[in-house]
Amino acid sequence: MIENKGKDAKVIINKNFGQNKINDTITINNFFLLNYTSNSGENIKFPLTKGTSYYLFLKKNDSGSFSLPTPTSGFANIDENKKVYATYRHSYHMALIPQNIYEMTYKNIWNYYKNKKFDKEEIMTFINKELSEKPATFDDKEIDTFFLQHSALETAYLLDLAPNLYEVLKFAKSDNFHSKVSAIQLLGNYKNEKAESFLFSIVQNDEFDNFQKVVAIWALKKSNNKKYIQKLKEVKNKLSDKAKGFGGNLMDPRVGTHFPSPKEAVEKI
Repeated sequence: MIENKGKDAKVIINKNFGQNKINDTITINNFFLLNYTSNSGENIKFPLTKGTSYYLFLKKNDSGSFSLPTPTSGFANIDENKKVYATYRHSYHMALIPQNIYEMTYKNIWNYYKNKKFDKEEIMTFINKELSEKPATFDDKEIDTFFLQHSALETAYLLDLAPNLYEVLKFAKSDNFHSKVSAIQLLGNYKNEKAESFLFSIVQNDEFDNFQKVVAIWALKKSNNKKYIQKLKEVKNKLSDKAKGFGGNLMDPRVGTHFPSPKEAVEKI
């Protein structure tokens, strides 16, 4: 990034991963998925910093310049150690991962959603390696492993893969909030009795918080098993109507991200 005037930013393109040609220097001056949900959003400026390198998800706009999705999504900066602040789930839940892992996972995710093709052998080698380890903690000695495991679980989910169920359940039962969320979400890909019964048990288990219960409800919805969908409806009135969202500062533009209560999540099925 070479210049940021607040209302627009000028960027030098060092490498293009897309199929469309792009100029060496471009201007970013808008957002294409922005939805204002608070007055604090009126003063939103471009979040790019001069002298910093980023991966950018761009869309050409009507002015001939480019747009980012939102002020907090569609970009990932690279730090001085060549690690990337990667978003797989939500920008509140980022992972600091090696540049080669970021490019490998994102290229495959991008190709899958653009043309339904990806290198399954390459991806599964990465996923199986990371999930074979015990769930890591936020301890300084384990944090790098945690980030890689987060990347593996989220990538498997996004690519509609179903790695070894035993390994995924290990993460769903761990003490790490983020690993639990990633694994619970991933269980919606399996569409089998063991995964679905475990997901349903989460909804009624107070060892899991309301955020994790909603993710379990969404995973059951994705699995589309009518038996468990009916079970959810039967217990709906026993579920909490208190939402546990992403948190954050009231002036953070992401504060408007809506996250339902368990009861509300079932009502919307």
